[in-house]
Amino acid sequence: MKPIKTALLALPLLAAGCNRDSGTAKIRPMEAGSVRVEDAFWSPRYEKWEHVTVGDMLDKFEGNDPAHFACGVDAFENFDLVASGARDIGRHAGPPWYDGLVYETIRGISDLLAQRPDPALKARVDGYIARIEAAQKSDPDGFVGTNTQLTEDNHRWGANGGFLRMQHDVYNAGMLIEAGVHYYQATGDDRLLKVATRLADYMVRTMGPAPKKNIVPAHSGPEEALVKLYKLYRDRPGLRAQTGAQSAAGDYLRLAEFWIGNRGVHCGYPLWGTWGNDSAERWIHEELYTAEFGPEARPAWGDYAQDSIRVFDQPAIVGHAVRATLLATGIAAAAYENGNADYIATAKRWWDDMAGKKLFVTGGVGAVHFDEKFGHDYYLPTDAYLETCAAVGVGFFSQAMNQLTGDAKYMDEFERALYNNVLAGVAASGRQYTYQNPLNTDRSERWEWHPCPCCPPMFLKIVSATPEFI
Repeated sequence: MKPIKTALLALPLLAAGCNRDSGTAKIRPMEAGSVRVEDAFWSPRYEKWEHVTVGDMLDKFEGNDPAHFACGVDAFENFDLVASGARDIGRHAGPPWYDGLVYETIRGISDLLAQRPDPALKARVDGYIARIEAAQKSDPDGFVGTNTQLTEDNHRWGANGGFLRMQHDVYNAGMLIEAGVHYYQATGDDRLLKVATRLADYMVRTMGPAPKKNIVPAHSGPEEALVKLYKLYRDRPGLRAQTGAQSAAGDYLRLAEFWIGNRGVHCGYPLWGTWGNDSAERWIHEELYTAEFGPEARPAWGDYAQDSIRVFDQPAIVGHAVRATLLATGIAAAAYENGNADYIATAKRWWDDMAGKKLFVTGGVGAVHFDEKFGHDYYLPTDAYLETCAAVGVGFFSQAMNQLTGDAKYMDEFERALYNNVLAGVAASGRQYTYQNPLNTDRSERWEWHPCPCCPPMFLKIVSATPEFI
C-alpha cells in the first residue's frame, strides 16, 4: 500500500464528552507503515525524536553517555552475562524491569522504522537483538529474564517465595513479545519474533488452568502483547513454520484471557491494606501461602496490581495507575477479538470511572505518590503525582476503547492526554525527560536519566504509534 500522507493537527484542549458518535462500529487502525505525518507541528518533533531522542535513549541504556548520572550501567551487559551462563551472581544493571524497558524501546523504534526506514538504526537494533537471542539460547526452556537469572534464579515467575510484584518476569516477557511482533511487522525481520515466540510458547506450557500454574502478570502489559501475537499468527498462518512456533494462534489469546480472568483468583492473602507492605512481602518471601493453603496456592498482589478481586467484579479502576491502565488496554484489546460481554462492560466501566472521576485536565492520572496510584473519586490536587507513563496508559486505553466501540469520545481523551501531558514528558532538546507532571510545582527541571527510566520508552511507544490512530 502506498503510504497515506496526512496532517495530524495540534488541537486545543478538548472538552470532555464532545464529538460523540453512535459507538456501534469497531475501528481498524492503519498499519504503521501506511501513514506518514507531514505538518508543521508534528514533523519537526518526529525528526527530533528519531534523530536525537532514540539515540540518546540507546546511549543511556548502554551506559556510554558521559552525561549519564550512572555511566557504566549497561542494560545490555545483563544479556551478555546471561548468555555466558552466569546465574545467581548477585548483581544486575538497573532495576528488575530493565529488560522490559529495552524491549519497549525496540517496539517504539520499530514503528518509527515502519514509517521512516533508517538502515543505520536498524543495524544498531539488530546488534541488540543478537545479544538478546544469545541470552535466550543459554536457557533450555527459552526463558530470558536477566534480573531473575542473575540474582534469584530459583524464583522464576515468582516461584519459591519470589516476589513477582517486583521481579516483573511476566511483564518483561510480554514486552519482548510485543517488540518481536512490531519489529517483524515493521521490517520483515523475524529474528526477534522467533525469540519472542519461543518465550511465549514456554509461558503457554507453564501458565493456565490446572494442572498448569496460576500465574498472572503483577505488572500488566503482557495481556495486549499476547493478543497481538495471536492476531499475527491468525492472519499469517504460514508464519508458524517459519518461526518454529509450538502453539496454535488461539493458545496465545487464551493465555491473555487466563491472565485477565484469573486476577483475584488466589488464596486471599496477604491483606495488603491491613498488614502493610513490609509484613505482606515477608509473608510471601517465607512462602507461608503454600504452607497454609497448599503447594498450588498463589498470593494476592492486592489493589496495587488489580488483584484483590476478579476484574469483572471490580467496580472502578484502582491501584498503580500505569498497571491499571495497561491492564484495561489489554481487556479492551481482548474484547475486540472475543466479543465477551464481561470484558466490554468492565473496560467501559473502568474508563468511565477514570475519565469521569479521576482524570486531570491535562489527561494525567495517578494522583497519589505512594504506590503511584489512583486516589479516591475527585481527588485532583494541583501537586498530584501524574507519572508520564500513566498518561501514556490513558492514551493507549482510550485508543483501544475507540477501536472497540467506534465512539469518538475516547479519542477526545486520547488527544487530551497526548497534547497536554505526554508531550511534556520529553524536552524540546529531545534529551531530557519528566517522570512526574504535577499541574503546579516549584521544581521544573527535567532529568537526563533516571534510576527508573520507564517513561522515555513509554513515550516513544505512543508517539511512534500515533500515526496509526489517525
